Order: sequence, then C-alpha cells, then structure tokens
Amino acid sequence: MNTHACPMPGAFYRQSEEKLYQVRCLAIDAESGESLVICQALFGDFRLEAYRESRFAELFQPTEAPCAETSACTCDTPGSVAETEASAGEQGEVEAAAEEPCEAKAEKRQPIPEPAPEERDRLFLHFLELQSPHERRIFLEEERDNLSVRDIARIATSLELEDSGEPEDQLRNAFAALRLQERYEKERGHRHV
Repeated sequence: MNTHACPMPGAFYRQSEEKLYQVRCLAIDAESGESLVICQALFGDFRLEAYRESRFAELFQPTEAPCAETSACTCDTPGSVAETEASAGEQGEVEAAAEEPCEAKAEKRQPIPEPAPEERDRLFLHFLELQSPHERRIFLEEERDNLSVRDIARIATSLELEDSGEPEDQLRNAFAALRLQERYEKERGHRHV
C-alpha cells in the first residue's frame, strides 16, 4: 500500500498471502501524537494489533472483503469476525460458495446517539434535588418502573448503601434507608419542640 490513503475501519488488508487483517479503528498515541491503526488478525487467536500508520502502509496491502476464505471469515459485515475451523464437509460448502459472486455490504455504521445528559440523568438529578427522605421515598415509589439500573445504582451510592448486587435489592435497601431517615427526622423533630 504505497498510497497515502488513511485505512478505513472495517476494511480488509493482507500482510502476506495467509495473513488477513481487518482494521478495527484508528487511534492517536497519547504521548507522541502519532497516528495508529488498530487491526484484528483474522487467523490464529484473532488478536488485536496496533501499528504506526506509516509502518502499516509499508506492511499491508488492501484486499477485498473475503468471500469464502478458508482461513478467516466468510462475507462478514465490517466489525464482525467468524472463525472457520471448517471440517471436511464444510470445506466443500466453502468451495461451492467461492464460485458465487460475493456481495460485500457497503454499509456505513452510524454511532448510536447517547441521550443528552439532562435526559439521561433526569430522574437521578430530581431524586438528589428532593430535600426530605419522605419526598425521596415517595418519588422512588412513583418512579420505580422508570428507573434504569444505572439510576438505581447511583441512588444507592448517594444514600451510602453497600452494593448489594441486584437492582431490586439495591432499591429495597434504598427504601429501608429512607424509612430509617424519615423515622430519625421525625423523632429528632419531637425532641426539639
């Protein structure tokens, strides 16, 4: 690969006839600022390897998506790897498939948009804004079905509860802690009157 084109994630490259790789992503070395190509071997232990972009250009040649390769993957979409430790019966199927034209999907992967922080954290932030344990407990009862696992874990952490594992256990412990706080505040209020 003597061109200066930047390798594209999902593209396939050969280092030699039997060594096929797929580019997984591009990265920047935090210390040197150098461009890195992260690729996955499509043979052996399918390990991830990192190469400086200039070195990658020297070592690798672009290739088409493997359609019926016996050593790597069979028309996988970019980003997926299918191990083929084919038996003798499967070898015949692979060879028959090699005669058919391969239609590699040229799909563009769009990242899944993450919800805005305000929306993602809305319930948790509302819980934190409530002043009394009674208000917090009522809020948890009303929003119980809308709370995510993440919300429940964060609420348990804000109440300084030990991580009890399952979200239902964490929620049960949160209710118990809030009831205890309510009782304490009620008793403290009677003492000061």
